[in-house]
Amino acid sequence: MKINKINRRMFLQGSGGALVSIPFLASLLPRETWAQANTTIRRFISIRSSYEIGHNSCWLPNDGSNIYNLPQPTNVVAGINGHHNVRWQNLRDFAPTNSSVLAPFYGNLASPYLESMNILRGLDFMTRDGHSWAVKLGGLEVDHAVEFKRIQTVDQVLNANKIFNPLGRPTALLGLTGSSSQIKSADGTIVNASNYDRSFLKIYNGLFSNGSYPESGQSTLINPKGDVLNRVIGDYNRVNNSKNISASDKLALQNAMDRFSDVQKSLVATTVNSCQYKNFYSTSPYKSSGMFDISSSADYKFLADLMTLSIICDTARTFCVHNYLYQSVHDGLAFDHQITSHEVFGVTNGKFNWQRMNERQKLAFDNLTIPLVKNLSEAIDPTNGKSYLYNSLIYHTTESGQVHGSASHPGVLFGNAGGNITSGKYIDYSDRVKGAQSGADLFNSTPGDPKFSNNWRGVHYNRLLTTILQSMGLSPADYEDNSINQQFLNRTDLGTLNTNLAGSIGGFGHVWTKTPTPGAYDFNRLIDNVKSNDLKQYKYKLPIL
Repeated sequence: MKINKINRRMFLQGSGGALVSIPFLASLLPRETWAQANTTIRRFISIRSSYEIGHNSCWLPNDGSNIYNLPQPTNVVAGINGHHNVRWQNLRDFAPTNSSVLAPFYGNLASPYLESMNILRGLDFMTRDGHSWAVKLGGLEVDHAVEFKRIQTVDQVLNANKIFNPLGRPTALLGLTGSSSQIKSADGTIVNASNYDRSFLKIYNGLFSNGSYPESGQSTLINPKGDVLNRVIGDYNRVNNSKNISASDKLALQNAMDRFSDVQKSLVATTVNSCQYKNFYSTSPYKSSGMFDISSSADYKFLADLMTLSIICDTARTFCVHNYLYQSVHDGLAFDHQITSHEVFGVTNGKFNWQRMNERQKLAFDNLTIPLVKNLSEAIDPTNGKSYLYNSLIYHTTESGQVHGSASHPGVLFGNAGGNITSGKYIDYSDRVKGAQSGADLFNSTPGDPKFSNNWRGVHYNRLLTTILQSMGLSPADYEDNSINQQFLNRTDLGTLNTNLAGSIGGFGHVWTKTPTPGAYDFNRLIDNVKSNDLKQYKYKLPIL
């Protein structure tokens, strides 16, 4: 607040989320007016595991009665600017209570948070790419770097943005590998970002600067929410002592400060949200432990708690978690990638392999994502009085859909990105007029066939990445690179939707991530998939979100 810059509508906000209106001070207004800037901090958390989820019927809302040809949501939003119609439905229609089962992948654990959740269907890659990691955040795999220009992944693009991350906090990279996240090095090349690995000690030291990061109450803490009361009182004293303020305005200001004092007293109840991490870790059983165990719910819960503390302390604003799939013996079956993962319709002890894959994939969702969602939903962010979950965006996904599949990639979101994302919906971007994905990758493309996996053609996956970037406050100028995707301009062999595209494609990332040679396995299907996509839509956010 500046003494001579007071707007008719200004607010003081305390950590408890209460608002106190500053009165209109006529004696100070003539100089100039000022609107308070939005101080809301947003966070982006990406959580992904290796291998596929098993089958689309695992993660799309359904009651299990028609798993090989799941119906579309009931509500229709008419497309604009040439976009096809999009269908959606409230998640509560599928899970009416907090104990209802939403789908096999979620069980009932996500049901208490459906109003903060979105399930996305119909996000397609143009190329099939086994075991691709960085492409899920918009990067490239190492073996394609010769063919295409390497670019930073969305987490690193966000982190490099001075508006999103003005204090230069590092991305928190947690898990087996940093290759999911790609960063620009000092010489300008794009390389895999280094990470904290799976050691709790490394994670703790990385998040909190080896325990030297100041906790709440220490004057060196750089945190816009940490010192709001002192700043308000200081501003009050400067305004009150101004030689230009009238006696009546002094009285009005004093009345406002009396009400603000009541808000200050109520903040005692919110100390759970303060940055207090040292005792939490030093008294934990993990202080001297090595790697966290993917099979341990307690280990994952502790990791979720550490991430929550990091968010409250504002030591990181982007988190990239890559956890390996649980591969120990499960339900009497050892994991064998070629059998368990590829032969999805193999049966052991009455279960399909795709069902067992789903059960293995659930481990990270149940034990990491849901505890993190719970933590952030219960903690209040004093910058705007909303929950940290409301101000964040959590993206949970896997390596692929069905056996390295490029069609209908799994996409689950939690949070509202500070109000920029609506939630509570199952959104289907597929367009059944276009038919099924060509060949449905390794399986049958006939709808209703058990191997079809509900792979109707949809929209390009990278539009989700554009949506994420814009929801975090970035504009196209912050992430678009017109030097990529030039190979799609001025062509006549990409279908009527994409004939003679001129200028630039826009958007974020590569339309496809490899260029197969004519006659190769992927070539015809690659061109066919691009033909079904309107590349003029590539730069736009996803509708409804």
